[in-house]
Amino acid sequence: MRQLTYLVVISLLPLPSPVEAQALPNVSSRSADYLSLLPDGAAKRRFILDCTGCHQFDARIAFAELNARPEEDWRLRTSQMLGFAGASTVFPIISADRNAGETAQWLAKYVRELPVATDEPLEGAPRDSYVLDEFPVPVPEDLPHDVAVDRDGRLLITGMFTHVVWRLDPATGEFRDHAIPLSNANPRAIELDDHGDWWILLGNPQLMVRYRPDDGEWDEFDIGVYPHSLRSDARGRVWFNGHFTKDPELIGYVDASDGSIRTIEVPTTNALREGGGPIPYGLRVAPNGMVWMTELQGNRLIGFDPKTDSFTAVAFPTPHSGPRRLDVGADGVVWIPEYANNRLARYDPATGQLTEYELPTRDALPYVVRIDHQRERIWIGTGAADALLLFDPAEERFTAYPLPSPGALIRHLAIDPVSGAVWAPYGASPGVPARIVRLRVH
Repeated sequence: MRQLTYLVVISLLPLPSPVEAQALPNVSSRSADYLSLLPDGAAKRRFILDCTGCHQFDARIAFAELNARPEEDWRLRTSQMLGFAGASTVFPIISADRNAGETAQWLAKYVRELPVATDEPLEGAPRDSYVLDEFPVPVPEDLPHDVAVDRDGRLLITGMFTHVVWRLDPATGEFRDHAIPLSNANPRAIELDDHGDWWILLGNPQLMVRYRPDDGEWDEFDIGVYPHSLRSDARGRVWFNGHFTKDPELIGYVDASDGSIRTIEVPTTNALREGGGPIPYGLRVAPNGMVWMTELQGNRLIGFDPKTDSFTAVAFPTPHSGPRRLDVGADGVVWIPEYANNRLARYDPATGQLTEYELPTRDALPYVVRIDHQRERIWIGTGAADALLLFDPAEERFTAYPLPSPGALIRHLAIDPVSGAVWAPYGASPGVPARIVRLRVH
């Protein structure tokens, strides 16, 4: 119950009146441009990790009705956030050494003048080469968290605040809500298995559930942790990780064949446990059955081999890189967005080589990577650039697709395997009214 209370409170926090910065001459509306006011380095990366995961650092947050915030204002607001999401709270997403006074002093020093609007500095796709459509979610205050495409081509969306799964019919734009038969369900991640069944993680009840569309039945699995990500493998096991587990850090699976549950301890260090981390994050399964997971605060890529019960740990070379939602290619190569380090990473398990690509726009905050396996495309959702990015690994080139609405923090992506359409929810809290965007490339 307390986790959900936190999320609702965050969404309703009193903020300064929203500033329509995009309507002001020469004033930027992009969060990336407000983050560019801060000096690059470890302190900025730590700030990005601690303070931009739920909402953007935009005009509303960074300024008070176009005026620079005084240091005392920053201290008060940082203290509020520490009270909701500090390392000792029930939703510990902020690192243990975050200090309100030091943070306030640092922000007051650098956030002084509104950023000037600039042209998008990365190569954009020709406007006639793609189509973007937005679909308003029926409850504007909802937080559309995760998305998946079902076998009929409709989009499934977890409504984190409404406790339902929305199903969007792209042909008509009609939404239908599917109630989850639990109070305060707090649905997060959603995936579909090979049978078309829906597997959903429920944060507040600490459950994994399965919905079977063929008979309309729900199955519950008590996994005993506040879960973050899930993914099924070829043997019918649905893997998950414990978002805030650290002593011990846990991953596990539900065996769909008999409902059995197994949890596995992840090797970690005292420094990660004591520092508020490691915060298990993205999780995917490779074609060979290897389970890959990122640690947001731990700054590591973790691999688990179910055949040998052995772990692999890969540390990112830059401290506080913030690896988030990864994906794995058909060749087993792992692609990871370095959120705070503004890079896309490629890890090849066969060679142990980690290659990094700097995003060509500053402070875009790459949040999620999804691979279109049919078309060999790598898509990246950004947290601050109001854009979707396409990366061509052969040419090592990025292409930008600007989104229609400012404030589009993209947490998740889903790709329609038939049409190649890319779906994304606007997932800032607080942020713009709940919307879903579809990108179709000609």
